[in-house]
Amino acid sequence: MTNFIAMLALSAQVPIPATRGDVVVPAIRESPLSVRVLVLNFDPFVTVDGKRIRLHIAGGWNDPRELAKGYMDDVKKGSRGYIEYAIVDWRDIDEFPQKVDGFRYTAESYMNCLQNGQWHQPDGLDYPMMAKNNGIAALLNSGKIDEVWMFGAPYFGFWESAMIGPGAFFINGGVYPDDSFRRPIAIMGFNYERGVAEMLHNLCHRAESTMSRFFGGWKVEELTTPWARFAANEKQSGTAAVGTCHYPPNAEKDYDYANERFVDSTANDWLNWPNLTGKKERINREAWGGPDYHRNYMIWWFTRLPNAYGIDAEGRPLNWWKYLFRFTEYGEDGKPKPRTQLRSDLPADQVISNAPTKRNCAIFIQLQACPNLSGYAVDES
Repeated sequence: MTNFIAMLALSAQVPIPATRGDVVVPAIRESPLSVRVLVLNFDPFVTVDGKRIRLHIAGGWNDPRELAKGYMDDVKKGSRGYIEYAIVDWRDIDEFPQKVDGFRYTAESYMNCLQNGQWHQPDGLDYPMMAKNNGIAALLNSGKIDEVWMFGAPYFGFWESAMIGPGAFFINGGVYPDDSFRRPIAIMGFNYERGVAEMLHNLCHRAESTMSRFFGGWKVEELTTPWARFAANEKQSGTAAVGTCHYPPNAEKDYDYANERFVDSTANDWLNWPNLTGKKERINREAWGGPDYHRNYMIWWFTRLPNAYGIDAEGRPLNWWKYLFRFTEYGEDGKPKPRTQLRSDLPADQVISNAPTKRNCAIFIQLQACPNLSGYAVDES
């Protein structure tokens, strides 16, 4: 046990150099959280020039597997190693997803719409039907998955992120109560016409919606909560911290990731959370760097999302990533639910005991809206 504590303490002291400038990002002091993922890759075969090929190839779009790898790597980097995705099941689905009115494209009709731009409406995917057809409730209830990713083409009707199950709440997409699930589960919607930057963008909006829920709402101009102060930007808030998904600290408009303007920001001070000093530094786009300023800003933003041990004076976790990926363990007030309500996602024979263990005690001692319309050439908001 002594060796274990020493190793844990040593790992907490090893800094991870930032990718830009002289900023040193402190390492996390918590065991990584494994997030088991079911991937539903809607990538049907279509015929082009007499050849039968996958839709992403026919459209000249990105390889979903390469997108998944880039996303997993970037989230791990942005979370300072805390989030470790594990794809436990990858399904290449040779069909077009069903819309809310029962409509489903054929290969021929979809390729025609791609040429003429006359897409079917309503566009939205039938999420409950999709979940039923793919046995998502059974996989969740048996403890095999924690999250679902869908890959698809333009106008497949995916939300950027949605939630299904009892107690589901808004994470920037559809909310689908369904008692066949033991608990709610997040479903990410990715468009393989787009890149990893847009995937991170989806997760960033999910984070904004989640933090708004657990911090009692959010108005970017009212800096009344730690979350609001974290997300402050000069244009909308009158002072700059880390910024929002659309507005970096120095932004003057939406998606202004490459702005050269300098502002005084407390962004790097958030690496010291919860021991903030209020120190400001002059930053602009080079704080996160190019040439892909969008993608790099997302990683930079996530790196500063609080990720510390312990709880604050109000009983909230100092690690906000737990709100994103262990949301069932917290009430709407952001505080932990009673122990009897925790881990309700697991079958009875897999429930983790809340009794203290040597390992838990050793760790504890150290403590203290914008839908992805999937539209062709449409910018995600």
